[in-house]
Amino acid sequence: MYEDDHHAIKARGLAPVEAVKYLMEERGMTAADLGKLLGERTLGSKILRGERKIGVKYAKALAKKFGVDVSLFIA
Repeated sequence: MYEDDHHAIKARGLAPVEAVKYLMEERGMTAADLGKLLGERTLGSKILRGERKIGVKYAKALAKKFGVDVSLFIA
């Protein structure tokens, strides 16, 4: 898909949390939206502030949502 290919290209080379921020911004998502996606309301904010790392379970959910490779979210 066109969007997926271009988002992956633009986000490549970013730290995992920066890639999440970029992809969220492109879709108009908030920290609350991220937390909802990951199944824990406060988790989105914690990840964006760098208080929590993105685990494999969450990386898979993010990859599915954004249509990118899971490796983008794993450091």
